Amino acid sequence: TRFALSVFQQALNRGIAAVKEDAVEMLASYGLAYSLMKFFTGPMSDFKNVGLVFVNSKRDRTKAVLCMVVAGAVAAVFHTLIAYSDLGYYIINKLHHVDESVGSKTRRAFLYLAAFPFMDAMAWTHAGILLKHKYSFLVGCASISDVIAQVVFVAILLHSHLECREPLLIPILSLYMGALVRCTTLCLGYYRNIHDAIPDRSGPEMGGEATIRKMLSFWWPLALILATQRISRPIVNLFVSRDLGGSSSATEAVAILTATYPVGHMPYGWLTEIRAVYPAFDKNNPSNKLVNTNSTVTATHIKKFTFVCMALSLTV
Repeated sequence: TRFALSVFQQALNRGIAAVKEDAVEMLASYGLAYSLMKFFTGPMSDFKNVGLVFVNSKRDRTKAVLCMVVAGAVAAVFHTLIAYSDLGYYIINKLHHVDESVGSKTRRAFLYLAAFPFMDAMAWTHAGILLKHKYSFLVGCASISDVIAQVVFVAILLHSHLECREPLLIPILSLYMGALVRCTTLCLGYYRNIHDAIPDRSGPEMGGEATIRKMLSFWWPLALILATQRISRPIVNLFVSRDLGGSSSATEAVAILTATYPVGHMPYGWLTEIRAVYPAFDKNNPSNKLVNTNSTVTATHIKKFTFVCMALSLTV
């Protein structure tokens, strides 16, 4: 799944690169906006672990969804501020030393991406719940469907009038359509397979009822780690752009980084997902007591699986 998610970014980049005029400038603007957006959405993906560990009942799921609704709203506010306020002008134009054209396109793209953190948060929350109940195949299918939907919509939109009127919308609308497919698949999978099988409230035998405070206390250290990892790409873009003085060479360099970064991410993206394996199969976790499973997975199996993943990664 992680491999496929890296591949789809190339399809989005292709939607920008197909523009006959100002393709490099458009790709650089989209790359700057997308890397900043991923910094905001990165911590959201770790709420998958909250669904994996804490959601044992319908009430727990409601609390988890509420947390993500608030987080998505906060992210949308930041997107709007950066798009319209002097803060955004300082961060994009002044700090990166980009010209007015690239800066305005970047802030416009960032505004278009304002709703994506909310959709991403909802998808990851339900992905964690499904992983808890061993529906990893469904989670994988949702991500693959996301990739396919984005590739299809890039191809469709390239033949529309958007290529001339607003090229930035080609990858962004494709991104939204893919996220919509993924979120819908995961939510339907939850309601079809899990919603009726879990109790309204968590009893003592499942570790007790989770509180929003417990969820956030568990989530924020993981979110901080991932945010620290995700900030690396905006920092690289910043130093490259500033070092080249915001010239046309800087725009080309940022565009090249946008096109090549997903390729470099392919070999190690699986490390993010391997963390979910042990909590899902740990027999000492009270919340796993009522999860049906026909196979016994031990720590030794998980270690062997990790080494196999590492070997495949090194081969790639």
